[in-house]
Amino acid sequence: AVDRVRAHYANAPVVVEDSDGTTFTNTEEGWWVNLRPSNTEPFLRLNLEAPDVATMERVRDEVLALVRQG
Repeated sequence: AVDRVRAHYANAPVVVEDSDGTTFTNTEEGWWVNLRPSNTEPFLRLNLEAPDVATMERVRDEVLALVRQG
């Protein structure tokens, strides 16, 4: 799932960091997403911040669609 998100943002203005999960940061739009597998449960954790609700919902829906493809 994380690899699909990584591939989706490969040609976008997004910085990817692999520390405490994988964080995708878009400084142009001011949002970031962190995907991290849980160490204790079979879950993928999603944390996201954006400058406004509309951007947060758009990015959230985009990332969740990519995660759910698997």
